[in-house]
Amino acid sequence: MKKIKILIIAIVTLAIHACDIDRTPFQDLTDEVVFSDELGLEAASLGTYAILKQNTFMRPYHFHGEYGGDNIALSGATTDHLYFMYNFQHVPNNYHLNSLWVDSYRGIINCNKIIEHAVRGETARMDHIIGENYYLRAFFYFTLVNIWGRPYPQDPHTNLGVPLKTDADRENIPPRATVAEVYDLIVADLLEAADMMSELPRPESERRIYASQEAAWALLSRVYLYMEDNENAAHFASKVIDSGRFSLLQGEAFTLYPTFVPENNTETIFACRSLMDEDDYHWFAVGGMYARIDGVGWGEMYASQPYRDLVGRYPEDLRNAFIDPQYVGNDADGNPLMWIIYIETHNPAIEAKMFVTHNVYQNPDTGVWEYEHNGEIHPVYEEVVDGETLYYIMQGNTQIHVDLEPRMLLRNGYPLYYVLKCSNQEGQPQLWSPVISRLAEMYLNRAEANAKMGNDAAAIDDVNVIRQRAGIPLYGSDIDIPAGMSVLDVVLEERQLELAYEAQRRYDIFRNNLTLDRRYPGTHDRGNALMMVPPDHPRVVEFIPEAQLLAQPNLVNNP
Repeated sequence: MKKIKILIIAIVTLAIHACDIDRTPFQDLTDEVVFSDELGLEAASLGTYAILKQNTFMRPYHFHGEYGGDNIALSGATTDHLYFMYNFQHVPNNYHLNSLWVDSYRGIINCNKIIEHAVRGETARMDHIIGENYYLRAFFYFTLVNIWGRPYPQDPHTNLGVPLKTDADRENIPPRATVAEVYDLIVADLLEAADMMSELPRPESERRIYASQEAAWALLSRVYLYMEDNENAAHFASKVIDSGRFSLLQGEAFTLYPTFVPENNTETIFACRSLMDEDDYHWFAVGGMYARIDGVGWGEMYASQPYRDLVGRYPEDLRNAFIDPQYVGNDADGNPLMWIIYIETHNPAIEAKMFVTHNVYQNPDTGVWEYEHNGEIHPVYEEVVDGETLYYIMQGNTQIHVDLEPRMLLRNGYPLYYVLKCSNQEGQPQLWSPVISRLAEMYLNRAEANAKMGNDAAAIDDVNVIRQRAGIPLYGSDIDIPAGMSVLDVVLEERQLELAYEAQRRYDIFRNNLTLDRRYPGTHDRGNALMMVPPDHPRVVEFIPEAQLLAQPNLVNNP
């Protein structure tokens, strides 16, 4: 980052020229000297911020939270170790997770140095920077404990989390703390962060790309939600909402959310700012797995069939704009080429499913849609139910529901449903500033907390704020809660719709004691497939990387 380079140069210049007597080279300065003024603190902190957006941290952070859920479907096998976070067939030497572990502790130790050596109370600016480092340390630990510790509701005082390193002593290698102990530190750090960042905020142009008091409140809301401390989860969500500093994007602006720089996005609370000319935002950026744009990206991980069914329930839902089907095109007369598509269970033993497609043509004499199969022409039947036209075909005496849609490109038999939620910032195909917290989550955190406390009306009110922005019917005025669903079910469904592809879905499933249902098309059905993953399954948490076990023999691995 340019700012880091500039500040380091400035520190070197000051070290050499500020005093004619003391000409100590910069590399020989002690931590006490480097971290004793605002300039040194700023440079060190920028280095920690830079870790957040490095591919070695951000890619596995995103892969684990999103690829371990049900919003996505991989269209083929891959040798990339992301595959093992996707299919729950864990390996002891996953290089993505090892790099995330290393980067997280690099960031934590850097935060520890600042917290240890910085002088509190000297200036409001210095206190604010110290507060930012409490936030960053908490975020790193929250990331680590979500990956290697079991969900908080599952006996947190017994289950192991990750080592708690709160000093910069390289010789001090602590064992794993319990999940509860890790969460206690996270909460304490965030409360301290919010307090120390209260006096002198950064300029408005920087508030959304650096930690702030509101960012600390936002993360506290999520942390307390994971801990099932619903009162505090709702309290801190309300503090962010009531701060008046943020507003939901509306209409077309919302559909363009990823394209805006965070500084100019009124909904963003904190994001890791990526720069057009300096950061790696090409093939190996997060969005590169979701879409191939202007020839850039792999485009192998698609929106899943259950997520598309959910968001497609209302075609007017603005969130449909984040899914980009790759259509083949039109015929010679300009009409869309069409096909029928349905899902067939091809391995009943594990309930694995696959898309089945047939090209269809409209009979010019009868107007009936037809397709050819095994050398025979078959009709596509239609019926109107509650004003909606439904299509089906007959296989023997079996009626099979099908969708009649424009024909799409395929990869290994999977239609290409690109995801655009992590791409196209500033018109660049795979440039994106990963969002850590945004205002919509605060409404959903508060809704979930209220639903769990029995405050149903308040929960529905917050859900309706999100639905109104999405442009779909509101509960209570336009539609009723569906039969068989609780208010909490409604909240969690809306949370899935709104926060898809933001690295939260996996944790939302398991912390709510739900079972991950993977009985839909995708290559997660290969090998020893886990089509259903209950919240108490051993593979809900990852193996500690083998390299870390070798380096730190006091670590105990997950079973």
